[in-house]
Order: sequence, then C-alpha cells, then structure tokens
Amino acid sequence: MSAEAACNIGAHGSHGSIAGLDTARGRRHERPCRAFVGAMRGVEYVRKGYAAAMSEDHTADRAHLLALVPVDGTAVGNTALIRQLGWSENRYWYARDSLLEAGALVRAKGRGGAVRRAHPDDSTDSAPSTEAEIVGEATLAYVHEADLYPKICETLQTFWAKERQIEPLAVEITAAQGRRATGGRWTRPDLVSVAVRTYRYLPGKYMEVATFEVKPADSVDVTAVYEALAHLRSATHAYVIFHVPDEDDESVRQTIEETRHVGRAHGVGIITVGDPAVWETWTELEEARRFEPDPERLDEFINVQLSDAAHDRIARALH
Repeated sequence: MSAEAACNIGAHGSHGSIAGLDTARGRRHERPCRAFVGAMRGVEYVRKGYAAAMSEDHTADRAHLLALVPVDGTAVGNTALIRQLGWSENRYWYARDSLLEAGALVRAKGRGGAVRRAHPDDSTDSAPSTEAEIVGEATLAYVHEADLYPKICETLQTFWAKERQIEPLAVEITAAQGRRATGGRWTRPDLVSVAVRTYRYLPGKYMEVATFEVKPADSVDVTAVYEALAHLRSATHAYVIFHVPDEDDESVRQTIEETRHVGRAHGVGIITVGDPAVWETWTELEEARRFEPDPERLDEFINVQLSDAAHDRIARALH
C-alpha cells in the first residue's frame, strides 16, 4: 500500500467524505498522514541498510571462499571447501556460483565436483589441496543395476544439479517401464533429467535434457558408451554412470580409460561412482557435450519417457 493510499484511508475511514470536514478537522487528519509518510521513509532507510549489510556479508563470503582456492590453479573439491569454511551447503553454493558468474573461478574435475582459479598465478608456489575420499561399502549394498537407480536419482536432483548450476524440472527413473513402447533397443535410458536454462545476454529459454546409462561394477564396458550415444538422437546431453567401488582394480581402470577415449570422441559424459548415495565419491571423468536434436524428436522423447507430472512442470516453465 502506498503512503498516499494510507493517508486517504486514514482521512476517510471514520468520517466519510473529506469534503464535509471543516478546515480545523482537515488539519487534524493531515498531521497523522505526514507522520505515516515519515515512518514509511524510515522503513525504507532501514530496508536499504539491511540490503547493504546483506551485500557486505555476501562479499565477505566470496572473499573467504576465494582465499581458500590455490592461486596456482590447483583444483580443490567442493566438499573440502565446505568443511574448511564450516558453512551450510546453501551458503557455500551461493558464494561459489557468484564467483563462477564473476569469472573468478571455473569448475574443475574431482570427486564431488571441484573449482579452480580462472586466472592462476604461476609464480606462486602453493601446496596442492587434498581431499579425503569417502568410499562407502557399496559393493554389497548394490548387487543389481536397479538397486543403484534410487540413490543416483536423489544425488542427481541435489548435488549434481547444484554443481551444474541448474534447477531440474524433473529427474526420473525411466528404465522400469515394463512393456511400454518407448522406441526400441537403446532408446530407453535408465534416468532422465530435464532443466530449462536462461542466460544473461541471450534471449529465450534453453531446454537441457540429459540421459544417464547406469552400469554396475560387474558390467563396466565400452558398450555402455554406444548405448548412451544412441540417446543423443533425442537428448541434448548423454552420460554413462559406472559404479566403481574398487578403483584399484587394474582391469577396471583399463576399461574405464577405454570408455573415456570413446566417450570423449563422441561427446558422451563419463561418471564413476563409488557409492551413489555419497556425492564425494562421484567423479566426472569426461564432460558431456551439448547436442541439438531434432525438436520434434526431443518433444516426442519427453512425451514418451517422462511422467504426466513432469510434462506439466516442463510446460509451465516454458510458457
């Protein structure tokens, strides 16, 4: 409510039309209105002061975070920084994203995601930052591929989305659709994430549809990359997620290197996971490249693969 509107309410509320008031009564009602305007100005001054204080707090957070990132360009993990700062996750992600947008930091590869300086100082000798690796006893907990889906879905919705600076409209398990017709072999991914991005200097909204092909520890094979590649006919990004609880297994390491080579050549992202429920054990070995599928095919993919609830959220976000 504006100050002018409040004055009118104060003048008319108990005496009807102000035109019927004499001069003395008019003056008596005029003074509270001026007092109200003064009070509103005071509130505005307080509001501006509060906003300035909040801005200073954020500036201090950004400075504290940046100070912990090695100036020589060495990457440091998000989890390690959260622990060192002693902050809540939301506070950390806000400061980190602000530094990414400002161009002071860039994303880097590492367990749980990492950052490094965008403009490192090569002349400074800085000791590399270390991060304790947390690997759950996941081999027995996830015997079958389907056992991996729920925890992977939860982590994609939370930590993975924050790392990519997106707010998913939907992250759904699409593997278990029974006999439902979804287009044939290799057309049904295990999970799908949908987000809509906007950019500061670009008009419009950009759909981001990422597919995930999940493989358990006993099925780590380059074939998974070709399965994910087939999804790119109908998606913008494709990933393979390998469950690798034992990274010291030499045969597994060699296979992972082979899949990285093939994935890099075709633009398919490669992620290894020690325990799907523990973000610190996730490592993005290869980043997925963005592709632009045929719009009609992409629209049909969303229609066939995702739930009605997801359809509604996507439609509201786009229109």
